[in-house]
Amino acid sequence: MKRRSVKGRRRMLAGTIGVCLAIGLLPVSTSSLSEAKPLAGPAGHYCGKLLSNGSLVDVETSLQVNMEGHISGTYRFDDDGAKTIGTVSEIGAAPGRKRVLLWFDKYGTGALSIQFDPSYTRFEGLWGPHGSLPSYTWTGGNCNDPIS
Repeated sequence: MKRRSVKGRRRMLAGTIGVCLAIGLLPVSTSSLSEAKPLAGPAGHYCGKLLSNGSLVDVETSLQVNMEGHISGTYRFDDDGAKTIGTVSEIGAAPGRKRVLLWFDKYGTGALSIQFDPSYTRFEGLWGPHGSLPSYTWTGGNCNDPIS
């Protein structure tokens, strides 16, 4: 009889220690989860330059990504003292940092090919009107950084 009660006590003690350890580790694991950063991706607000009518002008590009990874968004650029607003939408949905989008504004439509940096904080791109290869500059970066 005594042997069973000693084994029972050991089991109870081991169980209690296990529960205490689990409770003690719980705050560590939840705090590390709360500090986890989301994966980098193309969604965001970018400030940069684009070539328009022979001049580099300021452009703001806002991009969203849907559940399938498809990029769409809006842009606005300085246009002789006014703002021209347009939209962009990815042609298909390709993974990776190099993407091809279709742009549309009051001047027409065409292709925009962009390459994001590994952290998705900047992109370098080329745009062109419908029917021609993209060859005009379109860049984007952190809006708090100086635009060059």
